[in-house]
Amino acid sequence: MNNTFRFCSFSFFVLLFLVYGCSYPRPKTDPALDKKALSLALQAKSYNQQVHSSKGLGWAVLQTPEKPGKKEKYKIAWAAQFPNKIRITFLLSGLPVETIISTGQKITFLSHTGQHSLHSYESEDPDMGRYVHVPVKMSQIILMLVGRLPIKDFNDAYFSPDSNTLSDIILRKDKETQMQYLQINKVGLPDQISITDFTDEPLYRIMIKHYENFSGLDIPSRIEVQDRLGRKLTVRISSFKANPPLKEGVFLLTDPG
Repeated sequence: MNNTFRFCSFSFFVLLFLVYGCSYPRPKTDPALDKKALSLALQAKSYNQQVHSSKGLGWAVLQTPEKPGKKEKYKIAWAAQFPNKIRITFLLSGLPVETIISTGQKITFLSHTGQHSLHSYESEDPDMGRYVHVPVKMSQIILMLVGRLPIKDFNDAYFSPDSNTLSDIILRKDKETQMQYLQINKVGLPDQISITDFTDEPLYRIMIKHYENFSGLDIPSRIEVQDRLGRKLTVRISSFKANPPLKEGVFLLTDPG
């Protein structure tokens, strides 16, 4: 490979970066349909927006391809406050094994079994992939546990040109390399949210398998998150209380709430 070819190749990729911002190029679409897609997407993002906090019980199941057929299943108890505060405890056989507290400034891990020492680190929105096996942010877990839909911010929406129906919506945000795909059901709510990288290759998908009514609210009560490596997190909500009063001490280790 000669130097001229190397230079031209490098220049070509620089040009692509400058033109597309290192993201998959946006297709030309019908502005009228874009308006409808945006309306549906905003409706989904604002779902249950009146819920600002929650307490609940449920189950978290972790599965990895490295251990086929084996599941890590924990009962979970949580108190969460939108947008960035949560206290969640994982239990086995009714006994607590781990508590995680996130305050929007730092995240703290407490082992109830001596598995590790108490430790914290500063983060407004921690990446939880290391702990739950799938690459979700704490903000997305909080959205799930307060009864909302884990849709990231966006400022552009359009129907997928690859779909023959108006049920697949693509969401983008300026300067973001990731895109979101919403699969809309018959009542206008997504039953699947897929996240792709800048080449439009899937990173992970969130599937809402069931909605359940708790005190007059339809809450996504069974959610599966699976990444492209086949790792999967399933969250099942069995008890849910919307907008309970939460003391600030709930999110401190000195007060178990």
